[in-house]
Amino acid sequence: MNLMTEAFDDLAAARRHHSAARWAQACERYAAADRVSPLSIEDRESWAEAAQIGGRISEAVDQLARCFEERLATGAIHEATRAAYWLWSAHAFARAEFAVGAGWVERAREAAGGEEFGWLLIPQAYRHFARSDWQAAEGLLHRATELGIGRGDVDLVTIATTMRGRATLKLGFLERGVALLDEAMSRILARSTSVRATSAMYCAAIGSCYEAHDVGRAAEWSVALDAWLSTVPSLTGVYYGNCRIYRAMLLRLRGEWRRSEEELEDACAGLAADAQLIVGHAWYELGEIRRLQGKAHATHAYERAVTSGHSGQPGLALLRWREGDLAAAESGIRRALAERTTTDERLTILPAAAEVAIACGGFEVAESCAGEIESALATYPTPALRAIADSTRGRLLLAQGSAEEALPRLRAASEAWRELGAPYEAAVAGLHLAEARRAVGDEEGAALELRACRATFEHLGARPDECASLKWPQLEP
Repeated sequence: MNLMTEAFDDLAAARRHHSAARWAQACERYAAADRVSPLSIEDRESWAEAAQIGGRISEAVDQLARCFEERLATGAIHEATRAAYWLWSAHAFARAEFAVGAGWVERAREAAGGEEFGWLLIPQAYRHFARSDWQAAEGLLHRATELGIGRGDVDLVTIATTMRGRATLKLGFLERGVALLDEAMSRILARSTSVRATSAMYCAAIGSCYEAHDVGRAAEWSVALDAWLSTVPSLTGVYYGNCRIYRAMLLRLRGEWRRSEEELEDACAGLAADAQLIVGHAWYELGEIRRLQGKAHATHAYERAVTSGHSGQPGLALLRWREGDLAAAESGIRRALAERTTTDERLTILPAAAEVAIACGGFEVAESCAGEIESALATYPTPALRAIADSTRGRLLLAQGSAEEALPRLRAASEAWRELGAPYEAAVAGLHLAEARRAVGDEEGAALELRACRATFEHLGARPDECASLKWPQLEP
C-alpha cells in the first residue's frame, strides 16, 4: 500500500471517528493523514474541534492557529475570526490564559480592517460581563446575532443568542431572557449546531437558569442534556466536563445522590489538567453532595474548590454549622455576603445566611436576608425563588415564636419543592412545618410530617443541617 493510499484511509477513518464523537481516535487518524499529505482546511478545522472537545488543548491550539493562518492567507476573514474565537475560548476557559486568548482576538480584529465580524464581538461582550455591564454586553450580542444571521452561521447565532439571553436575565428581564434562551436551545435540540457549540451552550443556558432561580426550566434542559450525553462514547475534556457538572446538579435535585457524587468525582479527576475555571465548580458541587450526606472529606472538596478559584460558600459555612462551630459559620457567611454585590450572586448566599443568623439568634440579620430574597421576586418571580422566600420567612417567624404565621409559608414551600421534583428541599421545608405544627399543639400532624421527612432522608442518605436544631421524636417504624 503506497503512502497516498494510507493517507486516504487514515483521513476516511478520521472523518468516521469524528462523526461518531470518538475524539481521541479522530485526532490520531487526522495526525497520521497530515503527516503524509497536508489536510484540507475543512479537515484541519474538524481536527481542531475533535482535539478541543476531547480535552487535548495543546493540540487544539496548534491546529486552530494553523486554521487561522490558512483562512487569513486565502482572504476568508469570517472563517479566520471563527478560528480566533475558538482559540480565545481554548485559552480563556480551559487554561485561564486571558491575555493569550485576547491576543488572538486582536490579531483577527486587525485582519478585519475595521469590518465588523460577529465572532469578535462575543469576547468583547464577555469583558463587559466581567465588569457587570450587562447593557453593553446585550447590545454587542444582539449585533453578533444579526451578523451571524447574515452569514448563515448557526453556531454564531446560537452562541450569541444564548449569551444575550444571559445578559438580559442579568438586566432583570426574566421573560425576555428565557425567551432568548429558549430560542437558542431550539437550535441545539434540533442538532443544528456543532458539537463544540452544543456542549458549551447547553451549560451556559442551564447555568443562566440556575442563576435566575428558574429551576424548572434548568431541570427540563438538563434532561435533554442528559439524553445527549448518553449518546457520547467518551466524556473527557473541558466541554463535556462542564456538562457533567450540570447533569450531576440535576441528579442531586432529583434525589439520585449516588449517581451525582460518582459523576462529580469523575469530573474532578478528568478536569484536573486543562480546566482551571471549571474544576473549581466541580469540587464545590462535590463538597455539597458530601455535606448533605454527612460524609467525610466535604471540607477537602470545598478547599479544592477555593484553590481552583471557586468560592467555598455557602456550603462551607453550612458545614461548620453542622459541626457546631457557629462562630466560623457566621464569619464565613458574613464575609461571603459582603463580597457579593449583584442580586443573583447574593441569592446564592442569602438563604444560608438567614439560617445561620437564626441559629445564632441574629434575628435582625435574618430579617434583612428574608426581605432581600422577597424583594428579588420582583426580578425573578419563579416557583423556586418563591419557595426559598417562603421557607426563609417561615423559618424566621417560627424562631420568633409566631408559629401560626409560619405555617402557611412553610406549607407553601414544601408543596412548591415537591412540585419541582426536589425531594430533599421539600423534606427540609417539611421539618420546619412539623416543628410549627407541634408549636401550635398539632402533635399528630407533626408526627405524620416527621415520618414523611424521615423516610425521604433515609431514602436519600441525607443528614440535613436543620436536624441539629430539631429534636426528633421517637417514632415507630
